[in-house]
Amino acid sequence: MDETFRWFTAVDLSKYEDKYVSIVNKEVVCADEDPEVVYLEAKRKFPDKEVVLWKVPRGETFIFWVRESDD
Repeated sequence: MDETFRWFTAVDLSKYEDKYVSIVNKEVVCADEDPEVVYLEAKRKFPDKEVVLWKVPRGETFIFWVRESDD
């Protein structure tokens, strides 16, 4: 199982409901209603790192993970 997927299924992001969050190294860097603000703040702080953007849903949600085969 991918490490990022494991982190998403275990972390409690409920305090960020209905907001976008930027995540770097499995840590929330910024949360806001504007995804551009969230992304730019993460890139400002971590210019050389991969930034993951996520819209935290209200209530429960399912995460479906599809991994492409190497074939």
